[in-house]
Amino acid sequence: MTLIIIAGAGLAVLTVLYAAGYWKGREICREASGGTWEWKLILPAGYLMAVWYERLMDHTGGRPREKVRRQLGKLLVKKEVETEYRAFQLKRFARVWILLAAGFTIAVLSGWRELRQAEKQLTSLTRPEPGNMAEEYQLEAEGAWEGRVVVEGAVKAREYTQAEIAAGFETVYQQALTCLPGNNSSLDQVTGALTFLQESPVPGIQISWRPEEWEYIGYNGEILADDIPPEGIITNVVMTLSYREQSAEYVIPCRIMPKQLSESAEKQRNLSAVLEEKSEEFPYEKEILLPEMWDEAPVSFYQVTNMKNSILLGVLGAFAGILYFSLTEQRLKEKGQERDRQLLTDYPEIVSKLTVLIGAGLTVRGAWERIVRNYSEQLEAGGDPRYIYEEMLYTYRGIQSGQPEVMAYRDFGKRCGLQQYRRLTILLEQNLKKGGKDLSRRLKLETEEAFSARIHQARRKGEQMGTKMMIPMFLMFILVLVLIMIPAVLSFSSG
Repeated sequence: MTLIIIAGAGLAVLTVLYAAGYWKGREICREASGGTWEWKLILPAGYLMAVWYERLMDHTGGRPREKVRRQLGKLLVKKEVETEYRAFQLKRFARVWILLAAGFTIAVLSGWRELRQAEKQLTSLTRPEPGNMAEEYQLEAEGAWEGRVVVEGAVKAREYTQAEIAAGFETVYQQALTCLPGNNSSLDQVTGALTFLQESPVPGIQISWRPEEWEYIGYNGEILADDIPPEGIITNVVMTLSYREQSAEYVIPCRIMPKQLSESAEKQRNLSAVLEEKSEEFPYEKEILLPEMWDEAPVSFYQVTNMKNSILLGVLGAFAGILYFSLTEQRLKEKGQERDRQLLTDYPEIVSKLTVLIGAGLTVRGAWERIVRNYSEQLEAGGDPRYIYEEMLYTYRGIQSGQPEVMAYRDFGKRCGLQQYRRLTILLEQNLKKGGKDLSRRLKLETEEAFSARIHQARRKGEQMGTKMMIPMFLMFILVLVLIMIPAVLSFSSG
């Protein structure tokens, strides 16, 4: 019940965040959504969290925030990125809100379902199918007494021929001695059930247990004796180990000591015994009918629930929200790195085109315009956009709008952010300021250096790939060596 209250409170807080965000940030969310109805409904969920995040960044210096702005500026090819940055943060926190709300909602629904199951009266226990392990149960019994009594036990699978696991007699015997005391301090002070080793750690050996006195110890190790004297009762349990026609018996002595049971524990033990008897009475039935009367009074059984699944689902929802928040900046950083790699790849091509066009007699502006127009035609024909050409297109539009060429080229180099493009813009600025006829020659030298750098980069990547390929080749060599050596070793050993 506590979990449902906590998850419900979380949902209430998230609802308040959404309502406040819709009321205070509706216009900002509409502007950031770009007119799409989906984000008009979803973005308000992240408005207040985004506002609080900005305030936190103001107090801590805001380095992560500025890093995001720079990355967006590179990817969007724009100098003013505030609108895009606001949309990015709103979408980011809106998705975090959705993940948190989903986790809390699932936790509430799952917890409510488990509570309803706990209040639903059971009339039978379903047996496992043949071949499966026994399934443990934990029930709450309600009868003429006050409150509910927890009844624990195990429902065995429907019987059929069971394969035993084997091992050396002495190894099994030693492990059986270790397991036999169970929760008791030793075999000389037995007050609770004994633990009989059922599965052999060594293949081929079958294990069976037999108490010498059934009135004291049950077949499953349960202590059945009620009136135990203070000095205790000394009895034996016999473990039989068999392997094909060979068998051996180990007589293990133990002392049963009296144990004081509370009224609740006494009812628990008696009810467990009743259910065990029913479990053994009809071993081939799929369901075991639970008694409706016990100790001359009506009795009811209910499923025990511990809310573990609901807690796990709620935690997973919150963890997913935190994980998504931390991954958004990493993805943005990876996109920025991919953009820089693309700029480096396209640099020799850009310099080569400028060299050819300027050498053919065009001015810098004319060559720039020719490259931009060719790119626009390729886009109209279905070509893929490239970051460097988008930057050149943005620069050309700035020149058309009245921006001085020198300033436009300088801003172009700053936006690209790479040393190669800054070097190129310096050449263009010097040509515009001082004039000169050696621009074409200097561009040719820059082209040669750019292509040389590309070849060097390609070789370095090839060397890295070759180094990486050594690992699978080495593993294949080991595999081939093993395939050759094993038959040789086996032939020597058999000879």
